[in-house]
Amino acid sequence: MNIPTKRLANGFELPVYGMGTWKMGGDKYSVNTTNDSQDIEALQMAMQLGVTHFDTAEVYGVGHSEELLGQAISGIDRRKLTIATKVPGEHQGYDGVQRAIAGSLKRLGTDYVDLYMLHSFPDPGISLQDTMKALNELIAQGIVKNIGVSNLSPRRFAEAQKYSINPLVCNQLHYNVQYREVEVSGALNHCQTNDVFLVAWRPIQKGTLPIPPIIQDLATKYEKTPTQIALNWLVSQQNVVTIAKTSDVNHLKENLGALDWQMSSEDVEKVRQDFPNQQPISDTYPLDYPGDIPAY
Repeated sequence: MNIPTKRLANGFELPVYGMGTWKMGGDKYSVNTTNDSQDIEALQMAMQLGVTHFDTAEVYGVGHSEELLGQAISGIDRRKLTIATKVPGEHQGYDGVQRAIAGSLKRLGTDYVDLYMLHSFPDPGISLQDTMKALNELIAQGIVKNIGVSNLSPRRFAEAQKYSINPLVCNQLHYNVQYREVEVSGALNHCQTNDVFLVAWRPIQKGTLPIPPIIQDLATKYEKTPTQIALNWLVSQQNVVTIAKTSDVNHLKENLGALDWQMSSEDVEKVRQDFPNQQPISDTYPLDYPGDIPAY
């Protein structure tokens, strides 16, 4: 299928749905090659079904996730893909960013990335000004096409943008019908009023989202599954797109069925207000973590 896209006023465009790769190739501290063939097959199947946006990071499987994605896209027309990766907070010094992107490009087997992001705010003691200087130089060199951030509060996002001559085009954040820190913190509003994509990760909470009557009723109304309702609720919102990781082709097909229609604005707001047991802080990556600039 042709996955719908959204475009910012500055011209940057993203599909409303992309493929995440967290836990492909291991976790933050270790490599796991057990499922390499299945992961590569899942990535290639996603491409066959129309997925063009793939998100990875240096720390996923200590870089092995990037290697798997590189193998999966080998031989594919690079111009048709949006490849995104991230540099961790401890590597965001000026020289660290330069080394990090070189390593990511080698593992991905490409000479540029479409989107390069701060995986978090720089670790304490690292100059944010130097971080942004390095990112802007990568754009000038042509090896990074666009820059963004992940897991930043509006205050930290604004501070990073202050030091960048290029726009930060996205903020990747934990957001779904149950976890609402982006609303409580003002991050959703910040993205919508500043020409920034909010890229929602963990949109279906790894398949554990509750299915209260409000979701079941909407599933009946739109003749969709509860998972499709949860995904569509996100991408029906201004400036919101999403990424999800799945290695199951049936799950992927179900996810893609959330994209070729749009929930009414009234139903979007009804879910926003009435979904039960909303959580105001991420259970995975709360935004108020240590940094030289307070999160809020």
